[in-house]
Formats: sequence, C-alpha cells, structure tokens
Amino acid sequence: MADNVRRQRHIHVRGLGVASVDFRSPGRGGSKPVPEIPDRAGHAESLRADLDAAVADLKAYRAAQGKAGLPYSRRGMPVTVEGRIGERLLVGKGRAGRGLGAFNVQRSVVGDGNANEPKDIATFFLTGSTLKSVRAALERYGAWERPDDDVLSNDEEDDEEEGAARRPPHFKLFETGAHIRPTTLRDLWTDRHNPFPRKTSKLLWEVWTRSSFEESFESAVSNLGVANRGRPSEFVDTRVRTLLATAAEIQDIVRASAAVLELRSASSFIADYFEMVPEDRAAAISDLAARMHGPAANAPVVTVLDTGVMRAHPLLSAALPSTRCHSADDRWEPEDHQGHGTKMAGIVQFGDIAALPRDKSPVPVATRLESVVVTAPEGAPPLPARDAIQRAVNIVETTKGPRVYCLAQTAEGEGEDGRPTSSSAVLDKLAFGDGRDTRLFVAAVGNAPHTPSEPYQLADYVLWNAEFGIQAPAQALNALSVGGASLKSLPDEGAELVAQPGNLAPSSRTAQGWPQNSRADKPDVIPTKPDIVMEGGNFVVDEDNLYCQPSPRHFVLTTSSAGSGRPLALVGETSAATAAAAGLAGRLLASYPGFRPETLRAMLVNSAEWTPAMRAHFDEAVGAGMGRLEARRLLLSRFGWGVPNEERLFHSARNALTLIAEDTLIPYAEGASAPRLKEMKYFKLPWPSDVLRSLQNTEVEMRVTLSFFVDPDPHAVSRDRIESYPSHRLRFDLRRYGESHETTQRRANELALGGDFSSPAVDSGWMLGFGARQRGTLHHDVWQGPAYQLVDRDGIVVAPVRGWWGDTATFDKTDVPVRFSLIVSIRTPEAKPGDLWTEVSAKVPTRVRVETPAIAIDT
Repeated sequence: MADNVRRQRHIHVRGLGVASVDFRSPGRGGSKPVPEIPDRAGHAESLRADLDAAVADLKAYRAAQGKAGLPYSRRGMPVTVEGRIGERLLVGKGRAGRGLGAFNVQRSVVGDGNANEPKDIATFFLTGSTLKSVRAALERYGAWERPDDDVLSNDEEDDEEEGAARRPPHFKLFETGAHIRPTTLRDLWTDRHNPFPRKTSKLLWEVWTRSSFEESFESAVSNLGVANRGRPSEFVDTRVRTLLATAAEIQDIVRASAAVLELRSASSFIADYFEMVPEDRAAAISDLAARMHGPAANAPVVTVLDTGVMRAHPLLSAALPSTRCHSADDRWEPEDHQGHGTKMAGIVQFGDIAALPRDKSPVPVATRLESVVVTAPEGAPPLPARDAIQRAVNIVETTKGPRVYCLAQTAEGEGEDGRPTSSSAVLDKLAFGDGRDTRLFVAAVGNAPHTPSEPYQLADYVLWNAEFGIQAPAQALNALSVGGASLKSLPDEGAELVAQPGNLAPSSRTAQGWPQNSRADKPDVIPTKPDIVMEGGNFVVDEDNLYCQPSPRHFVLTTSSAGSGRPLALVGETSAATAAAAGLAGRLLASYPGFRPETLRAMLVNSAEWTPAMRAHFDEAVGAGMGRLEARRLLLSRFGWGVPNEERLFHSARNALTLIAEDTLIPYAEGASAPRLKEMKYFKLPWPSDVLRSLQNTEVEMRVTLSFFVDPDPHAVSRDRIESYPSHRLRFDLRRYGESHETTQRRANELALGGDFSSPAVDSGWMLGFGARQRGTLHHDVWQGPAYQLVDRDGIVVAPVRGWWGDTATFDKTDVPVRFSLIVSIRTPEAKPGDLWTEVSAKVPTRVRVETPAIAIDT
C-alpha cells in the first residue's frame, strides 16, 4: 500500500451467515465394477481352508488373554486377509473391533511369495462369535449366484448399493480377497517411513491399541515387565504408547492383550540448527533494552516449545518471568540447555534484530513470552514427541489467556509423506480442543539434513529439495506450517549465493514428494503445505561447486543464551522462519484481541504473496509443458502461499478491503442408522457494488480463505479411511457471475428451494478452482477478473462434508456446532477512484459487527 493510503481496521463480523433449513450435499459418482470370481464355490472353499489353518492357535491366544483378565467372549486372535494381486481389497467401512472391522489396511505390500508381486493386506480380529459368523457367511458366499440386475461396483459402502441386501455378509471382502493367514508382527507394522526393526535387542515401539482393551493391555505389559516411555495419547477409540521392548515381547503383548491395532517407530523432538557467531554487538544491547516499550500486562502470550529460554537475557526478561518457564519433564531444568529456544524467543519478540532502527526510536514489544522445554537435555531419555506436546499444553494452560504456540522442533523418526502421525494427530487434537477453545500451533516444516562434516549439497537445491519431505508434526491439518525463503537481497562478497532473493531457502523442506490420491472416490485429506514462508537465510556455494555453507550475512540476528559476553547469535532455516511467523501471529492477536486461532491462521495466508522469484517457478514449469493448475500446485508444495504482507495483514485501505466473518454451523443431525449432514451456511456479503460497477473492465483481485479445525481420528489412516481422519470437513463456493443467490444455494444444497438451475458449467478466473482448493482445513483461492463481474460475487456457501463424527451414532456428535472463519479481501488498483472500505463499512449490520480495540503497549 502506498504511504498516502488511509489505513483502516479490518471489518470483523460474527453471525452473518444464515443456516439452511435442511441440507443434502450433491450425490457421488459411480464406481468401477469389481472383476468377478469365476468359480465362487471353489474360492469359498479355499478361503474356508485358509481360515481353519489361520485360527489353529486360537486356543493358545485365548489362554494368554485369560491370564491378562480378558472376559472369554472378548478373546480371540488377529488374522490377515491378502488381496488378489492387481485388485483392490475391499474391507468395508466398519471400525476396528466392531463386527469384522479392519484393524489396519495396507496397500501394495510386497510379500515373500508370488514373485514378490504387490498386494493389499488387511488385519481383522476374530472372536468366537465373529469366527462363527464369518464361516456362515463363507457358506452363503460359495452358494451365491449374482442376479442379472446386481452390479458389483467397486464401492465399499455395501449397505448403500442397490442389490446389496441380497448378497452374503462380507461379500466384497471375499470377492477381492485371495488368502487368509495368521497375522505376523510385520502385518501390524504400518510405518511407511521406517522399515520393520531387525534388531533382537530392546527398541522403542509406538504401539496403537484399542481403548476398550485397556485393562488387558496394561496387565500384559505389567506381566512382561515392559517399560513405558512417556504417557499414552488418547484419540477417538484408540490409545498410543511408547514401549521399550524386544520384538518377542511385543509379540507376547499382541497375543495376551488382544488390544494392539498397529505398530510404528517411536519419535522424539530434535532441535536442528547451525551454531553461528555474529559480529560483536554486546554494547548495543543496553541501548536496545532501554528503548523497549511493553509488553502490556494483558498482552497475548507466545509459548515457545523448544530447548528452554534464558529468561535473564536483558532483551527477554521483561516479557518472561520465571513463573512462565517450564519443562515437559520434571527431571529437566527449565533453562535453555542447548541455545535454540533463546534464539527463537528473540525472533518472536523482535524479528531480525539487525533490521531494527539504530536511532533512538522506541522498540514496541507487543507480546509476552512463555517457555516449555520439550527437547530432552543431553544424556536424558527423551519424551515421545506426542507426549511432550500434550504435557506442555497441560502445564501452561493452568494459566488462562490468549496464546500462540511456536514449535520450531521436528519429530525425528516419523513419516514425511503428508499422512498423519502420532505427533501431528496430537497437534490436531490440541488445536481443536473441545471445539470452542481452540489453539494455534505454528510449526516448522524442517530442514534438509546437513552438518559441518556432511554439508548441504548444491544438487539438492537444483531439485528444490524434492527428496526431503516436510517433517512431522508440520503436516497437521490444524497447524500453520512454515517453510523458509531467502528474502535478504544482500550480496555476499567473494562468494556465490545458493538462492536468489525471494527464492526457497536452501535447506527448507517441501511437499513435492507427497503422494496424491489416485482414486476418484477418495477425497484429498492430505493438506497443502507449507502454508506460508518466512525468512530462512541463505547459503553460499563452496569453491568445489558441490557443497554449500550458511551465509552469516543472510541469517537472522537474535538473542543468545551464551552469556553477557555473547548476548546475540545468528540463526536461520525453518526454525527462524517459524519463530518469525509465531511472533507475527502474536502481534496480530494483540492488534485484534478478539480473533479466534482459526482466524489468525487464515489472515496470515490471506495476506501472503509469492515473490517474483517464486512466480518464476510457475513460468518455468509451464514453459516445460506442465499444465497451469499443476504448476500452481507445484508452487504451493514449495512456498505455500508465499510471504505474508504485513501491511495487508494488519490494515485495510481505500483500495484494499478485508472482511472477516467468524461463524459456526452444525454439520450433523440424527439419522436413521447414522448421523446425516444437517446444514450449510450462506453469506450475503455487504459488498462494494457501486465502486466495482464504476471500475467496469478494470482487473481486480479477490481472495477467499476458509479456515476451520477438526477433531482427528488418526487410526482411520491405517484402516485406509483417510477421509474419516477429520471429524468433519467444510468447503466454500461463491455465487457466480450472472447467477442468483437462490441458484448458488441450490447448487450446493439439493434441498434448497427456489430459483432456476442455470449456473455456468465452469467458474473461470480462479487460481485453483473449486476441486483443487478443497484440501486440508485451510482453503484459499484467488480470483482475478473485470470489476463488473465481481459485483455478482457477493454470496458464499460454506457446506459440510462427512468425517468420522458421521460414522456411527455411538459417538453422539449430532447437533454439535463447529467453528470456522471466512475471510474475503478485495484489491483494486491504487490509482483508480472509489473507496471499498467506506462503502462496505456502511452496509455492515450493527448486530453482527465486532469492534475490538488493539491492546495498548505499555510505555
């Protein structure tokens, strides 16, 4: 924005949306048919023989479970079904342990036989009653003949298919299954990132169990003398623990407890950064400390989850009393044991200290600080990453107040493919909270590996770090995930810089290698990450033109825990970027203290922009033959939506309006056998119609951001039900040019009344479009076009999509409201006439307007 443009506070409303009387989303498309078994009777006989052999040890399993105190009716054993090679194994929608619900499903597993051809496998648990029902179903299956009007579609929701009632139970499982055999530990190993352990010694295992089998599991663990590491994490109907055990001990626990659903590698937090010493600026510290104003006593808090913070630092002590310094483990001291946390705290409070004015002007400090040690000191046993996060939140939230959590740590040993892990699921769960008191976590995407002895390689930057996926827990749907960019335009004397100004920071990880869902009937729950990028420093190329080293001039100057002789330090990469983003979110919360965490996250993305260097990636990809949408997705996987524009983040203006709507809707109502979708919300927005009409063909820009948090069910991923990982999902769509409000609602809601359905088939002008933007829980899109067409885009639908809350009435999640934040911003050329903010402000109903003054900084 130009300096002469009048700044205004953003327009903030609550309760503007109108709920539909009833809601039914548009129906699904069909599925491809399943290839039939030619000799169904022979196939059934083969499966019966497999089943009899698979349960030969059932008596031994029951005896072990009896010693663990499990009632006889609940005793049983796991068996594994192998799919037909080249065909998808269809296991149904059942939840683990309910009837024949799958414990876990693994796709394209390479086994020991059949020439190592990949096949699907699924693990089930058979009690005496389920074994009896499966045998009876196999009898019916072998005798069944398909009627002419029965279509065997590749749809796993058997009960919803026409003709399904005439089929035997578990028909699709038998039709697509090839063999049944006893379950091995490898069948329970669902970790895609780490291979199954080969050592016979004690190892750390992440063990996922059924919550309803808690007593038998605890008894089995106790009887074997196996040690727990940390506390369990609880989810929908599962618990996650870390055990120190041998593979043989884990096998005994599986047998005796009947509780184990899956096994993964254990993880803990690591602090990944380079130690760099800046030029001596100790003399400037006292002057800077004297110029500091704030923070206010009621200022929001940024909680640094790290290695601790040295609170005695003269630049930090005013914001960080000893009462807000903690550790996740009582055996750890709350002081900074590695130096990383103090660096993060300095960036949260000041950004790059080198960029602060060197005159006598005041330095405002808008936020207070809080510190929790989540990374184990050297020599101390680490906590599981999932447990450390949970403990940290429990500790600090004994004191209430608005917070932003800064997590510049990554979980070593967890997957890097975008799928949920235990630590990312805990982050999602804590962010959602009870749905009313939500939390904002700002998480680092992690750095490509490099050390002084094994430096970063220039060849990795040529490939834009495609081989290094974003690290956990930054793939969390509800988190604000931050990558690094090299934004300083300083030359490095006598050396070649790796990154050009505005490009990817050399070691910042990306999501380029994350898989895309290939099935048309599976929605994309894997989110678009990172969300934004911030300053991450730069590297210089060594003389050999093979390796690279951090450039001190391009890293960020911040506070140090080294003592009075070295009060400042340099830091960079995604740690620095994350701390900067957390500090920015904290200052935004101080400026708009009423904003929800969902809104803060949305605002940072809504204000973000790609630099020219980032946009050059799009041009290069399109020039190489890539489609424009695919090229934009490529940019998102490297840079997210770019770098937040602080002027747009904090203020509206005559030619740049931001309207923030915070609302709720009820996604589910009681249904006949399971909850049904209940309502959508429709927003008729106060709109700058007069200004837009006056601009006629002038090209303008509109950005729309929808942000919501979800309640996670992480075990859904291992059941091959990733679409049921979130409790619910939401999506937005806009009124189109030439379309009535009634038609817009009809398009989103088959039960909406009124209007003619004459909507154009394609909604042009969007950067992504309806289908491409519906990923994760943070949906953002940019529309560009003539101003006269934007006049009609004053209606927005926010509609629900099913998740695990709708799986069964058992969860009792009907009539539960969920929150969301919807942000619309419009930008017109500065030189053009008209005042967007004034026109819209005058149209906002008083009943929905929210006026909250910024928190004054103490002087």
